[in-house]
Amino acid sequence: MNKKVLYVFLILLAGLIAVLVYTDHRSTQLDKRPDNPYAYDISEFEKVDPAMIHYSETRNIRLGKDKARGISWFDNHIYLVTENNLQVISQEGQQESKMTLTGRPNCIQVVKSGIFIGFDNLVSLYNFEGQLIRSYLSESDSSHFTSVAFHEGLVAVADAGQRVLLLFNEDGTLIRKIYGKRESEDLHGFIVPSFYFDVAFTPDGELWVVNPGMHALENYTTDGNLRSHWAKPSMDISGFSGCCNPAHMAILPDGFFVTAEKGLVRVKEYKPSGELSSVVAPPSSFETGKTAPDLAVTSAGEILALDFDRNSIRIFEKKDQHGS
Repeated sequence: MNKKVLYVFLILLAGLIAVLVYTDHRSTQLDKRPDNPYAYDISEFEKVDPAMIHYSETRNIRLGKDKARGISWFDNHIYLVTENNLQVISQEGQQESKMTLTGRPNCIQVVKSGIFIGFDNLVSLYNFEGQLIRSYLSESDSSHFTSVAFHEGLVAVADAGQRVLLLFNEDGTLIRKIYGKRESEDLHGFIVPSFYFDVAFTPDGELWVVNPGMHALENYTTDGNLRSHWAKPSMDISGFSGCCNPAHMAILPDGFFVTAEKGLVRVKEYKPSGELSSVVAPPSSFETGKTAPDLAVTSAGEILALDFDRNSIRIFEKKDQHGS
């Protein structure tokens, strides 16, 4: 009798275990999993007060099949580098010329002196007819150039691979390396966890570089000394979110900064002193992706956002400039 009771008990126990295993398996399927109790809800940071948005999107230029890599603006034309070519586009969106490149570009800056295109370990300077003038070379095979800027004979190149800012004379001579260390005991320098590392000159020639791991913008003299900086580590709309932002930066003709963040994608305008001036494009403008757009600005203060997820150029203007 005791054996029969034991057999029945074991059968019932086996059945109960089978039910529990099946239930657990069903709950771990993709469409059956419970909500992650540790998931960080960022939805509150995606909401932006409309009164803070002083820009509106006025135009959109679709780029077709060529995958965009970087953008610049000069003399009423948009200059675009894709996987293997350089394109010149009118502000109305018409392609005016296209030139094949010998490598995969990472960035571009166009000024009166010519077209600077950055690759992994060199920057090539072309004239406006597409002829190569000279190159600016890295001393390291592990370099990865992500941004280039020019002002009055000085070429600044951000090297994310080496976490260093390189300064060249216009003739191609390397004259200085800036490692972003504020003091001799400061060990961190530029913190660049990924290939996002931007540099730009103000209209007056001040040299600014993004220190993404510090959520900071830093101003250096051409001798490599830190002159000033400001940092905004915060998920709040006034700051920079995530591990390493802003991803891209540009400077308007009035000296205000434009920044783009990855992850929680948003484009904003800051005063030179670091206070938030305006939201250009809130997270709701980038619902299809998490990639920060590359940035360029026009002489009229328009902001060009190269949306990599949509593969399009999105143009934003101040609302009071076009009657909105």
